[in-house]
Amino acid sequence: MRLLLDEHIAPRVAVELRRKGYDVVAAEELGTRGASDAEQLAAAARERRALVTYNIVDFQDLLLQSAQKGLTHQGIVFVSEKTVPQRSVRALVRALGRLLDDLPADDALVDRALFITQGDPAPA
Repeated sequence: MRLLLDEHIAPRVAVELRRKGYDVVAAEELGTRGASDAEQLAAAARERRALVTYNIVDFQDLLLQSAQKGLTHQGIVFVSEKTVPQRSVRALVRALGRLLDDLPADDALVDRALFITQGDPAPA
């Protein structure tokens, strides 16, 4: 699976995941920083990447609207500040690395959403 990190996630997370061999880019690297949520989701679909975001409320609404319009997407990975603190690059890298190991297929999340429910118990 390939990932696009929403603009609120530090690009360093993408760098660290690429060092581990995963295909991950940050919104800033893709040139979508400042784009609307709908544009981010569309960019992820064009790039055949699942979108990773902490913006659960807005993207849940957007997914519902997209489904009603019959639009498809590559998937969304929701992360909660409660399970993986956004400031902890190490914890997010580990959580996403586990996800990518568990779901390696490019189409693993097509038209689906997934919540990361377990963070990294190690201190950041």
